[in-house]
Amino acid sequence: MKLDVCSLGNAIVDIQFSITNEFEDELNNLKISKGSMTLVEQYQQDSMITKLLERQGKPLMACGGSVTNSIMAAANFGSKCHVACKVSNDEHGGFFLEDLTANRIDHSVIATNSNLSTGKCLVMVSEDAERTMCTYLGISNELAKEDIDVRAIRASKYLFIEGYLVASTSALEACHKAIKVAKKSNTKVAISLSAVFIADNFKTELQGLIDLGCDLLLCNESEAMAFTDKDDVEQSIKYLGQVSDQTLITMGPKGCMGFTKKGAFFVKGLKVKAIDTNGAGDMFAGAVLHLLSEGESLEIAAKFGCFAASKKVENSGPRLPPKEYKKIKLEF
Repeated sequence: MKLDVCSLGNAIVDIQFSITNEFEDELNNLKISKGSMTLVEQYQQDSMITKLLERQGKPLMACGGSVTNSIMAAANFGSKCHVACKVSNDEHGGFFLEDLTANRIDHSVIATNSNLSTGKCLVMVSEDAERTMCTYLGISNELAKEDIDVRAIRASKYLFIEGYLVASTSALEACHKAIKVAKKSNTKVAISLSAVFIADNFKTELQGLIDLGCDLLLCNESEAMAFTDKDDVEQSIKYLGQVSDQTLITMGPKGCMGFTKKGAFFVKGLKVKAIDTNGAGDMFAGAVLHLLSEGESLEIAAKFGCFAASKKVENSGPRLPPKEYKKIKLEF
């Protein structure tokens, strides 16, 4: 078995609604900041979903989680991919695994019989294309070392790990094991900081993963500053350049900055009419890993990442129809 990218991440079913300014006010009352990703209890999430079903009707659904969205992109661009995750033996767990199979993504996941449900992320896209996420991790929070497929890591060019996992003790242990296996197998390691609250509150855990050996660090400006405790991105760059062989910092519509041992580069963003930013960063990461696994340079991969992300934000939902990925690669 030869693979391009294997991954370790939270298995989350995305449930996406469009929201009005009126519902934004309700989020404020719940102390949920617009544009944020907030971990919530199942009853809180169920309450919001019920209200939105009454107002908006049927939502968009897709198997997700940050890393899974990236792997979906890489696989649809043409990479051979593997996902390691944890789902419950319930309706959403079955949906998640079926979606992986439909997108030709390899996995060795066996749905677990548990009182905990499969993780779900309520994604609310406002009229200005900003997305607010409320996530219930469910059984995904119990991802453990036993859920890793060592053979897949050894057979891959890249191991991709999402920073969200450091919030779980067992998942963090799984990350340590996965990276150690990768390093012994000459599999390169890519790590994302995932979110500001992760970068800000789990610095020690993230640093521990990076210290094991990080070949590519992915983050946005806010995450970079939160992780480094710096007031501006320029100061953050000096630190991040020392902890990873390669670093990419996305800057939304402005583009991204890249850093390698050979120097720095800037990729200018493309001007598009954004209607939904949900999944843009994940699309960027998936596109980058796809071209890196094909042997392209980090700068070319970053340009492809920005191009793919610009196409993503012109559409609703965290992903695109399969044929659109082929079209994006051809246009690039």
